[in-house]
Amino acid sequence: MNEPNRLNGLPRSILLATDLSARSDRALDRAVLLAKEWRTPLTVLHVLENAPSPLDTAEPVPSWRQTPDPLHAIRDSISADLGEIAETTTIMIEDGDTVDTVMRVAAASGSDLIVIGVARNGLLGDLMLGRTVDSLLRRCREPLLVVKARPRQRYRHIVVATDFSESSRHAFDAAVRFFPEDTLTLFHAYDPLMSGLTGDAATYRREQRKVAEQDCEDFLREAEKRHGNFRRPRVMLEYGTPNHLLHDYVIDKSVDLVITGTHGRGAILDIIIGSVAKRILEDVACDVLLVPEPRARA
Repeated sequence: MNEPNRLNGLPRSILLATDLSARSDRALDRAVLLAKEWRTPLTVLHVLENAPSPLDTAEPVPSWRQTPDPLHAIRDSISADLGEIAETTTIMIEDGDTVDTVMRVAAASGSDLIVIGVARNGLLGDLMLGRTVDSLLRRCREPLLVVKARPRQRYRHIVVATDFSESSRHAFDAAVRFFPEDTLTLFHAYDPLMSGLTGDAATYRREQRKVAEQDCEDFLREAEKRHGNFRRPRVMLEYGTPNHLLHDYVIDKSVDLVITGTHGRGAILDIIIGSVAKRILEDVACDVLLVPEPRARA
């Protein structure tokens, strides 16, 4: 319970995992913006899974068509995309399983943040997380930033989704440390399951709101003890399901980033991501930063 938070300020290092696809370009651009804003070292990792050997080519090709060093070409492409910070960025090209390699490199580089893009958008705009993102959500020990939107500026409107649990505490701590100069919005959705079964649903909801208000005040009072003076967040307490409310709030209020923990109240602390957190990730249109609960990481 008293395990110290690993995030003792801004990230010491950022790891971007890219598959060089068009949607990974958004993640790269966001990682570059954060590295510049935080003045934090950036490592860019591309993993070659089942890469064919040049010797496996079915037919010989003219020497002038052969790429002397395909890894050099990949490195040059990444450097060109990085722009002015290319010289100070570590570029790594590794063979192996993508998720295993990302986790290994993150640990070796001391990265406190992993940045990754979504795989693609499916039919009717449905988000397809892809195997790599889904596996990282279940297994990674570092906060994971899933980039969806095209970065145009620094994050300005940041929402921390909370259920006032221990997992939410770590997510809020990460938000305060990563964005100390920003006024955050603390968003809590209370969904009393029994309201429809009571004789007076309106009274029951009012009582539940009072409970949420007290929980929120206790949550912020504990945060003040941990952080001292910090910008008190805006508070949004709403009745309904978190992912549906956040979906609408993100669109209506032009939210740039939602931050949430990976486990909530009553969740089994194992390696699977909490269902609410995953629904939030799938439903909101903006970027999402998921912060693992330390006991779940262990």
